[in-house]
Amino acid sequence: MPTPEERYAAIIDAAVQLFRKKNYHGTSMQDIAEAVGIYRGSLYHYINSKEELLFRIVERAISKFREVLSKIQMENLTATEKLHQAIYTHVQYIVKDQAGLAILLEDTKQLSEEYQEKIRDAQKQYEIILQNIIEEGIQKGEFKDLNSKVVTYTLLGMMNWTYRWYSVKGKLSSEEIAAIIEDIIINGLSKSNN
Repeated sequence: MPTPEERYAAIIDAAVQLFRKKNYHGTSMQDIAEAVGIYRGSLYHYINSKEELLFRIVERAISKFREVLSKIQMENLTATEKLHQAIYTHVQYIVKDQAGLAILLEDTKQLSEEYQEKIRDAQKQYEIILQNIIEEGIQKGEFKDLNSKVVTYTLLGMMNWTYRWYSVKGKLSSEEIAAIIEDIIINGLSKSNN
């Protein structure tokens, strides 16, 4: 018998797949319960509403990104090395969880303003960490003195958009995609490319 933590994770995972396949409004709590193999009423021991479930999915995705990036930021590496790790890790996560990222980027508008505000705050924390790595590179002379906020949003746009077009059956591996993005960004930032 699954532990409560395992059951909760199974509910989240089933909801991710169903929201991606049938979209948020097309998925019922009954659909989720059936996918997990429990009664619909049992879902409410783990989650209060479908909206809360959507929020937890998005929150989980952002938390994973933020935790990993925070660790990278604290490592004793150059800003270039940190940015390399950040790009690689971000792209790998997107490829592993394309459905989760699609929900994060497309379905948060389904949430109440209160939940949306929490998501925006969590996203902002992630953006600040990434921007700090870029600013560190600028301050240490590794990167050109460009607007770090614009660079951050450009990088996030490049990485996040891969969920829309990347296919594991395609010609390029996720590592090769990360390397291309890294090449564009780091070579574009590098002071040695003047």
